[in-house]
Amino acid sequence: MWVRSATKEDLSAVRDLLVETWHATYDDVYGVEKVNDITARYHSLDALKKQLAKPYSEFIIADDGADIMGMAYASQKDHKLSILNQLYVHPEHQKKGVGSLLLAEVESAFPGVFALQLEVIDKNRNAVEFYESRGFEKTSTKIDDWGQPNSGISVIVLEKSLTGYELAP
Repeated sequence: MWVRSATKEDLSAVRDLLVETWHATYDDVYGVEKVNDITARYHSLDALKKQLAKPYSEFIIADDGADIMGMAYASQKDHKLSILNQLYVHPEHQKKGVGSLLLAEVESAFPGVFALQLEVIDKNRNAVEFYESRGFEKTSTKIDDWGQPNSGISVIVLEKSLTGYELAP
């Protein structure tokens, strides 16, 4: 398995991975219709192209030479903080180290930044446990409007110090 920068040629496969992973994770929680709405909005090819082109960001995939097993996208908010916007692993490849490799790459991608922050849907207990087991700590909770206005999706904000990745003096 390799972790590498995503390219335009990867975006269709990344979209397929995101849609399949979201349905496997959230259909029972939010229903197929809401998951379709969210994936259409946030995981469209246009949205992924914008992410790929954004400065001060890292869009990476894990693949085995044939299939994309996972993806991550993070961006630098300012000189102190980076945001992990997405980290998804295909359901068939979860709990095999793919997410850990992607996270390690993202953590080292922004030298000089002091912390990495993310939001995770609170009903996704597997993701919450994954991040907490890797040193992330809950800083707050909030209601987000993913997919449609007033959707009321509760999210947990987690943050991890990135000491050890600072730039040399």
